[in-house]
Amino acid sequence: MRKLVGIDIPLSAEFVRALQDIWNAGDCAFPIDQRLVQKQKAQLVDEFFVDEIVTTEGRSVLGAQGSTIAENDAVLFTTSGSSGTPKGVIHTHDSLQANADIVAQYFGDTSQMHWLACLPPSHVGGFGVISRALIWNCQLTTLPQFDAEQVESLARQGVTHTSLVATALGRINSELFERILLGGAKPPPHLPPNVTTTYGLTETMGGVVYGRTALSGVEISISEEQEILVRGPVLMDRYYQQQLGHPIDGDGWLHTGDLGSMSVDKQLSVTGRRSELIISGGENIWPEAVEAALASHADVSDVCVVGIDDHEWGQRVVAFIVPTKTSQTHSLAEWRDHVAESLPRFMAPRQVVLVDSIPRSALGKPQRQALKETLTSHT
Repeated sequence: MRKLVGIDIPLSAEFVRALQDIWNAGDCAFPIDQRLVQKQKAQLVDEFFVDEIVTTEGRSVLGAQGSTIAENDAVLFTTSGSSGTPKGVIHTHDSLQANADIVAQYFGDTSQMHWLACLPPSHVGGFGVISRALIWNCQLTTLPQFDAEQVESLARQGVTHTSLVATALGRINSELFERILLGGAKPPPHLPPNVTTTYGLTETMGGVVYGRTALSGVEISISEEQEILVRGPVLMDRYYQQQLGHPIDGDGWLHTGDLGSMSVDKQLSVTGRRSELIISGGENIWPEAVEAALASHADVSDVCVVGIDDHEWGQRVVAFIVPTKTSQTHSLAEWRDHVAESLPRFMAPRQVVLVDSIPRSALGKPQRQALKETLTSHT
């Protein structure tokens, strides 16, 4: 019987060895987020019926009952989605191989590459660096977490490629690398020429669109409802242990939950998550557009926009703003006027909340649901 084996080890050579041992035994790996407290880790282990756990102290049998790991299962990722409830996404060795193959087609010769893994391997973006390097049999260096000085030092010592999020990219000299893959949150408006933006999901084994163009072997389509659909060998096998339905339809298309459009020359533009669309007064409002308008203000250090249920408007636009250290005090009317300089006035926030920071995931994505809950818990 195949086992689900948790890896509760910081990203390191030891983590990579543990992963290889799990695969050599024919089992499925479950990288556990190292930022979680012990109680949260234990809850995940229970919820996903983990059979064994590997820590820095060795491998332990947990004796869980209920695991449904199949022969070709390679890795389990957890993803919270918009609801905040963890889902288990299973990828097989076939989808990992397919991911490595299509990314290799993008890069060409991978044999001389030296990759740096410094994103959490509990996320598909960080894990993909490791799995591809193992399949390509190229050099791989790991860091337990992103550290700008160490990243730059390793690049000077011969590391050629890495995968980062926008926040990390802004803290290093990107010219030290041959190529950087950028995923997670929305990229900055101006990118160095050696940085490639990616679009993908946990369910697609990470990026399947590089620089707005689908990778070879991956099909992208836009439904009548403007939802982005993905088809190809990189897709997940199934959700694990949960009656969630299957996001892949009978024709093999993954329904991503993202909305977007495709130009005549097959360039993908992503509008945003369907679940994050704000409908206020009958108007469709994308939070990213409002965030960009507010971020252009000199007194804004960071910003996140959400929709809160409202009896008058259906939803009202609420902006959580992290002011700069030298920020002046601004009225709601002034914030609305600033947004109205570049967007229709109906998109301007009807409430502004000043906060010390915006909660973000390891990949830099704003945690909108957490902000909504802080606001609604006080109403």
